[in-house]
Amino acid sequence: MAGPALCTLWTAADAAAQSTIRTPGDRRPYTIEAEPHLALGLFGPPGDGSGGGWGAGGRASFEIVRNGFIESINNSVSIGVGADFLHYDGSGYVGPGRCTRFASAPGGAAVCVEVSQTGGPSNYLFLPAVLQWNFWLAPKWSVFGEPGIAIYVFDYDSAGVVPTLYLGGRFHFSDKVTLTLRVGYPTFSLGVSFLL
Repeated sequence: MAGPALCTLWTAADAAAQSTIRTPGDRRPYTIEAEPHLALGLFGPPGDGSGGGWGAGGRASFEIVRNGFIESINNSVSIGVGADFLHYDGSGYVGPGRCTRFASAPGGAAVCVEVSQTGGPSNYLFLPAVLQWNFWLAPKWSVFGEPGIAIYVFDYDSAGVVPTLYLGGRFHFSDKVTLTLRVGYPTFSLGVSFLL
């Protein structure tokens, strides 16, 4: 019983000893973060789409302030842009169907007896632009928040703009490569970031 508790305390003490959050600039310098990722749409998308979505995309974040908004801690600010393509299960679009089968009525008139179904799968392209505020907690961990906007293009040739908000974290395999998780709206993502 005491073994797991001692391990937990030892790990927490070790993590606290390695903390870099109170040391501004204590991280490898980089100019751009390139991140290919898998994407999920767990909430209904904006526009006419519906259901859950899945796909892939990428981000590029450009560091603009090495020592961020709070001078006494290890934080930085970047501008991020990207593209995510997602395929959603359904569509809320209801429009006129197309006749797919005709039958003869009395007098020889052709009558439509079957129409194509509307509301099938839908595809989205999201083009986000965000302000990324990074907090460098330890050599292996960093977290960030990303408010911004995204232009979206829906497969029925419509487009729009939505606000975005993401929270994320990185596990640093090395100074240059991280596993990056992002949760928020309109998408979630999991990818690998390269700090160049």
